[in-house]
Amino acid sequence: MTIKPKEFYLPFIKREKIAKDTYSFYFDPAKGGLDFLPGQYIRMTLEIENPGSRGNSRFFTIASSPLIKDYIMITTKIIHPAPDGAGQSSSFKKKLLELKTGDNIKFFGPMGGFILDEREKVDKVFLAGGIGITPFHSMITYASKKNLKIPITLFVSFSRVKDLIFFDELSNIDKENSFIKIIYTITHPDSPLQWKGEIGRISDTLIKRYVKNIFKSFYYIVGPPRMVVAIEEVVKNMGVENKRVFIENFTGY
Repeated sequence: MTIKPKEFYLPFIKREKIAKDTYSFYFDPAKGGLDFLPGQYIRMTLEIENPGSRGNSRFFTIASSPLIKDYIMITTKIIHPAPDGAGQSSSFKKKLLELKTGDNIKFFGPMGGFILDEREKVDKVFLAGGIGITPFHSMITYASKKNLKIPITLFVSFSRVKDLIFFDELSNIDKENSFIKIIYTITHPDSPLQWKGEIGRISDTLIKRYVKNIFKSFYYIVGPPRMVVAIEEVVKNMGVENKRVFIENFTGY
């Protein structure tokens, strides 16, 4: 299925803080007439007086499922200024935080071929770092709602428990759907009492612990470029063929 990208406008509904420095933004698709596939992304343009070197547009994965008709959701990190002035968010992200309910926002899309093809029944292994989980959230919630008989295993790595996003929702899907397994791993757990799940980066040992068909699965990797390179190396060192590995870098989100 091919969906031709187009320009459209959606009214802003609300924002929700879902983890440390991480927010979800909701837009009303009722008048936009947007169709998209799980995993695709859109370009958002905001009216900014001094947009900076990167301009007034950004690309965001649609983190919600195409089956949801009440809203379209994007999720992103917004770093607040530290006391010493370090770690400030961009003018675009600041403007994003200032959106008011009803503001009409310009978009273009959908775009991207990093999608869940429900016709393909091969086992799928999703590998993500941090905010790179967003396309997989769209894919997994879609697959679960449609009861697709596609074996999916998600591995996602976060630094600390306070950084986790979509944990409760996806963990519940894991419990309710025998075709979907969700594995969160924390690289810097604060204490064993706070986190009883997997610890450390995504590794061959971790993957082999949960994936049975190592060489027959398709691998989808999303995250910051350095993280993508590291996980791609892990997967290929396991002996997985190049044609079974699909990659999408998140740059500058």
